[in-house]
Amino acid sequence: MRRRAALLVVPLSLFLGCDPRVTTIGVSSDDAGALIADAGTGVFIEAESGKLTGAFAIETSAEASGGRFIYANAGHSSEDAPGPARAQYDLTVSVAGTYEIWGRIHNQTINKNRFWFQIDGGTWIKWRITTGDIWYWDTFHHDVDYNVPLQFALTAGPHQLVIANCVDNAELDRLYFSSDPARPEPKGTACNPPHYVDLDGGCAPSCGTLAGWCHSCPVTARATYDCPSCCPTGP
Repeated sequence: MRRRAALLVVPLSLFLGCDPRVTTIGVSSDDAGALIADAGTGVFIEAESGKLTGAFAIETSAEASGGRFIYANAGHSSEDAPGPARAQYDLTVSVAGTYEIWGRIHNQTINKNRFWFQIDGGTWIKWRITTGDIWYWDTFHHDVDYNVPLQFALTAGPHQLVIANCVDNAELDRLYFSSDPARPEPKGTACNPPHYVDLDGGCAPSCGTLAGWCHSCPVTARATYDCPSCCPTGP
């Protein structure tokens, strides 16, 4: 059975003695929402804490934040328009600013690496996220424009993010909203995914960085980025 939850708007005054930038507010409620304290600070939102409808389901993983993530059930792939699954996150911004949005994702093949998203009822944008064998953070961007993070001018007041499915089994763990473009959490590796990946005790350019071509394909290169299970051999 699916578990559905939402986010509760909680006044900062309730966090007496706490840093107001402390984020993840994830409790069951019929009134989804989260509070961004200030421009320059950020807020984390657990993906499973949104209002989930349609083909989104919750799964468990020891590697996911809070032990849970959402994924798009098989059989509902929708490349040309947002699919029937929806994850809705209602936000209240206390200070207007230019914000970036990040997602913590895990998608091991090029067949499971994209979602649709929409801000405040605007245009739906396909978010194609680099693939790999670790959970990592990636900014919201247009399709394959991996290195061009989108920036959102958010006024003070309520806003809404909706994520829809695009392909089967794409996995999303957590979201982060901030006017600070810095990565929300450490990379978890000395390399720089998705551009460089851990390989044979060092850092190697990812398949995506090499435009999808690898000069060799050792077993240890499997499940790297932007390629099928093994990089194709190129010239």
